[in-house]
Amino acid sequence: MKRIVLFGDSTMMGFRDGKASDTLAKRIRKDFPGYEVINMSISDYKTNNAMTRVDRVVRLNPEIVILGFGANDISTDDEIKPGKFAANLTNIITTIGSERVILLSPPYIDWIKDPTRPWTRQLQFELVTEHIGKQLDISYIDLLHDMNNCTNLKDLLQTDGLHFTKQGYNLLEDELIPEIKATLAKKSELVSN
Repeated sequence: MKRIVLFGDSTMMGFRDGKASDTLAKRIRKDFPGYEVINMSISDYKTNNAMTRVDRVVRLNPEIVILGFGANDISTDDEIKPGKFAANLTNIITTIGSERVILLSPPYIDWIKDPTRPWTRQLQFELVTEHIGKQLDISYIDLLHDMNNCTNLKDLLQTDGLHFTKQGYNLLEDELIPEIKATLAKKSELVSN
């Protein structure tokens, strides 16, 4: 069975009413019925933690890995510098294989509700992910700006200002589905040539 793996923090894991929820994986399963969708995401994880689990992702031999870290790396609590974040992401992507990865920028976080995740760091870390996406020539979704440009921004996040609502996952799914299809088509083209 072909696999799609979600690998990230609580944004990718799904988090509703203080509990883990398989929301995003269920949606992707519906859109890609011929694929096993495995969610390897863990709440509160940073890229430092992900470095210890990336081999488990590789062992699954996925067609696609949707990589979504940054919401926790951005936090000024136990701060990770942008350069370390970049090094960690690059290492994770090269270990998985860049042709398999769809990279998400960190999501928008309401920094008024959570001052440990300031807007300036959100912008810095988005620039890091964008640069890595270009440098490694991988599929990239600028989730931060996609969310920030929405007129219904407040409706995308739960009351904590961090975790997604149903509308937030609708936006993420709308961004992901075409990228997954394009990445699968690109991989199929590479195999046939």
